[in-house]
Amino acid sequence: MAAQKIIRLSATWVVGYKDNDHRLYSPGEVVYQGERVLFVGERYTGAVDEEINAGNALVGPGFIDLDALGDLDTTVLGFDNQPGWQKGRVVAADWQRRDLYSREELNFNKLYAYTHLLLNGVTSAVPITSILYRQWAEDIDEYRHAADVAESLGLRAWLGPAFMAGHNVVEADGQIGMRFDEARGLAGLEDAERFIEEIRMRDSPILRGFLAPDRIEGCTPALLAALSEAVQRQECSVRLHCCQSELEVNEVDRRFQGRSSLQVLADAGLLHKKMLLPHGQFLGGKSPTQASITRDIRLLADSAANLVLCPLVSGRHAKYLEQYLPLREAGVNMGLGTDTFPPDMLTNMHLGTVLSRVVTQNVQAASAADYYRMATLGGAKALGREDIGRLCPGAQADITIISLDEPAMGQIFDPITAVVINGNGRDVRGVIIAGEKVVWDRQLVKHRVDLDQLHYQAQRQFEKLMRTYPERSFQHPPCSRLFTPSFPLNPRT
Repeated sequence: MAAQKIIRLSATWVVGYKDNDHRLYSPGEVVYQGERVLFVGERYTGAVDEEINAGNALVGPGFIDLDALGDLDTTVLGFDNQPGWQKGRVVAADWQRRDLYSREELNFNKLYAYTHLLLNGVTSAVPITSILYRQWAEDIDEYRHAADVAESLGLRAWLGPAFMAGHNVVEADGQIGMRFDEARGLAGLEDAERFIEEIRMRDSPILRGFLAPDRIEGCTPALLAALSEAVQRQECSVRLHCCQSELEVNEVDRRFQGRSSLQVLADAGLLHKKMLLPHGQFLGGKSPTQASITRDIRLLADSAANLVLCPLVSGRHAKYLEQYLPLREAGVNMGLGTDTFPPDMLTNMHLGTVLSRVVTQNVQAASAADYYRMATLGGAKALGREDIGRLCPGAQADITIISLDEPAMGQIFDPITAVVINGNGRDVRGVIIAGEKVVWDRQLVKHRVDLDQLHYQAQRQFEKLMRTYPERSFQHPPCSRLFTPSFPLNPRT
């Protein structure tokens, strides 16, 4: 087999990694061969087979999205249509659950979503999809196809079907209740383990399996116990939405003898370094005190569990991490997730920095660099990987190229600050994963897709899904009452 080419990628700015943190080089170079980085810095003296000059750009490590949108995003429907429980975000108790997407439509959603992750500079993704439009949860066949899509696009992905033992409903009197089927949850876990084994047999360098229980309030004690055993058996990452909502902490308090969500996980042996926890916003249980909040922060810190911050979707729902500073001071690892459309990590970094300053009332609470670290080093630590989220010799050649030439980028006084506060995902010009170009000049390389056609089909499928909301929503109002325009629609003449 012929030796792989040695490629030098040069740019005005390069984000390298040295002495346990990122470091800027200007001008800078990244030299890689195959999937591995050989050199980062200035004036590489070795022989190279190919030169790539990215020009006035920031070349840095690929972004790591720990709660990556893998779907057409229905949360956007609730932006100005509230309260969510009346508008289909919690299903009506009398809805006969059924699959509202066909298999072909689910498959399309994966292609659409994973394409947008790449276009936004995400090189490592832990995708999530919605269970709101499903007969129950996800199934193994769906994720077999998801693995095919991710591999064809070149996306580094951690994949696994979501499973649950129960879900919320809106009762006839407008109260929030639960419906359980523990056997289904345990069967879903068995399928998820089987999928992990299949991914191992696949032996793809960019695919990993992981465990994805839907959310803590949908878990029974038996499912949590089985999940804990499965994580140990599989030695894999696990993600569980936790401390996410008042609805959750109230339900957990009711069913688990007044415990907080984190106490429940600790009791089940599920707080550890392999655990990813979006969103971490309701600490301390149902009636939090300073003592109970401090206790929960200590549980996170002592266990080395990882928080996944999703600033854009959290800000849209008027809630962010009030305990950001105590969590950081306690040494809790924090990574980033998108969890909504657009899956734009730069926008999430910007909004996360702003929201952290607002909730702490401290302009020095967070910086652009802090959130850039979360999107790279924090995500890598959460996944137990020391070869991604950084550019240094021996690391994976997972690289983003962000143009600094767009007039909207403004003036460059510091490239990290500039891309965080003025940039967005549309400034990503190139993406390299494991040494292979997957996006170049804003076009997919490995799996060529007509982006205009993709956009058209997504719109048609989204409109079809919206038409199913009346059957799922409390008291079944028509779409015209569920989704109202921002301003009155002028009648046609």
